[in-house]
Amino acid sequence: MLLGQVFQSLDSWRKLSAVNMRPKVAYAILKYTTLVTAEAEIVEKQRSALLYEATGAEVGSEVKLDPGDPGWDTFIGGFNEILSQESELAPIAMELDEVIEALDGKDDVLSVSDLAKLAPFFAQPAEEVQE
Repeated sequence: MLLGQVFQSLDSWRKLSAVNMRPKVAYAILKYTTLVTAEAEIVEKQRSALLYEATGAEVGSEVKLDPGDPGWDTFIGGFNEILSQESELAPIAMELDEVIEALDGKDDVLSVSDLAKLAPFFAQPAEEVQE
């Protein structure tokens, strides 16, 4: 999976981790969300560094960069390069179906978009694994 997928999934992981579920599943989600958060924080630090570099602003100062501004293309090119790198995260050792079943009937807490962002992180069921 790519760092872009990790970065874009963080809100969905946080939403999932806020839902009550069976303790064993909740603990696995907690541990994995911690790993996703750490990886996303690294991407965010790199994004911030690129932003300061592209604008020439002093680190820690307020920065705004809009499309068409000088430095925009440099920033976007660098950020896209970061997001297209492979993540070192291994898939979580459970199927997404297990998590959905553990949501205690709260089937309205995750949107289709959330599920799409979370799905690549889970092991595929045996019958879906391509050989």
